Amino acid sequence: MSSSSSSSSFLFLGKVVDVFLSFCCHTGHGYFQNILITHGLKTFLSYRCLETKLGPISQRTVKALEEAKVAVVMTSGTKPCSIGFLEELIVILEFQQRGSLIVIPIFLTDNSFNADEICGQYPEKAPSWRTALAKLTNIAAEYQFSQNLAGMGLLEWFNKIAHDISLVSLYSISNGLDGLVAMERHMKVVYDLLDLQVNKEVRTIGICGSVGVGKTTLARYIYAEIFVKFQTCVFLDNVEKIENKILKFEGEEDPTVIISSDSNAHEITEARRKHRKFLLVADDVNSIEQGKWIIEYANWFAPGSRVILISENKDLLVDAGVKHVYEVRSLRYDEALQLFSYYAFKQPYPPSDFEQLAVRAVHLASFLPLALRLLGLFLTGRGREKWIDALLKLKEKQGGNIMEVWKLMEPSGDRGHEEWEAAADIMEGNESSEDET
Repeated sequence: MSSSSSSSSFLFLGKVVDVFLSFCCHTGHGYFQNILITHGLKTFLSYRCLETKLGPISQRTVKALEEAKVAVVMTSGTKPCSIGFLEELIVILEFQQRGSLIVIPIFLTDNSFNADEICGQYPEKAPSWRTALAKLTNIAAEYQFSQNLAGMGLLEWFNKIAHDISLVSLYSISNGLDGLVAMERHMKVVYDLLDLQVNKEVRTIGICGSVGVGKTTLARYIYAEIFVKFQTCVFLDNVEKIENKILKFEGEEDPTVIISSDSNAHEITEARRKHRKFLLVADDVNSIEQGKWIIEYANWFAPGSRVILISENKDLLVDAGVKHVYEVRSLRYDEALQLFSYYAFKQPYPPSDFEQLAVRAVHLASFLPLALRLLGLFLTGRGREKWIDALLKLKEKQGGNIMEVWKLMEPSGDRGHEEWEAAADIMEGNESSEDET
């Protein structure tokens, strides 16, 4: 799976909890929590596993579940489930059923539960507990890292899960967050094209649009929302030369031995060999041949697999054989002003004394999300004179060009390098994919 770049602090305002942690016993949770923290994730660690009596879930716990995007439920077949854990699991699955929470089960030993004794002690609660445990098992069957079937070391296993969770956290518009402007309406169209309810075919869709319009960000949002529904998932930032790498893996005598460092090529090859339900996102498709090869190769994945191709050129995707293509267009005026204000003022609208300047900035950035983001980040905290000077320089360069916005931000004598480096991280993470929002 690909890593994502950029600062989530600019994307989301006021978020306290990313991941809700629920464990069946008081073992190993600190280790996993620390790994999540190193990935920049904010956690809420529940101690309900210590509860030995029936009782209501605290309001603090409910609030954390309302805010979190992901709940990790860790179980052990050798440790007995506690009353507190089982009661909490029922509530977690209620949030999951509403669609506001992604549940990721982790089975430390196997997918069994040590719950017979506790169910025998409370026969009136046993049916609801057993139903909840059965639902958890079904969810685990859809997520490739719920069990450590590959025999990875504990650190590698937990890091892979943490990486998946970081994707969900950084690219999600759920839980009442402001998220990225206009993303919800884009996602609705793409969801319709993906038609995830149909499992009889491998479906390929395309996302196209001009540089900086938000194609890659849209694909990353979709990826983060649906990856748990697939057995294997890969987000390719650039498809160039991937064909040769995959062919190299297919030529290996022992497919279980990875002799190349390209894990994406290995995962794609294994998904085809083992006929897995696969999610593949391929960014920066720049030739008809690339598109045709990916589509042809993807036909060998299991039915229900989905492939998303991203390109600037709509005709290229159509000529490659993509039947369902969504063209991402520039933001509307109100959306562009809102997005720019998030970065320039850390609020969804400009202050009254900066309103006219903000409107001018939005037009100079040609309503393109990446240009709005860079320009807003550059202007934040500056006085009116600095704003006027910067916008005049951009106007002289005719604006609308992301690289011109980028050059405008180059440090000068009165400008610290810290802001430049923060923006550089954004640009570096998006220059190849062209359109991080």
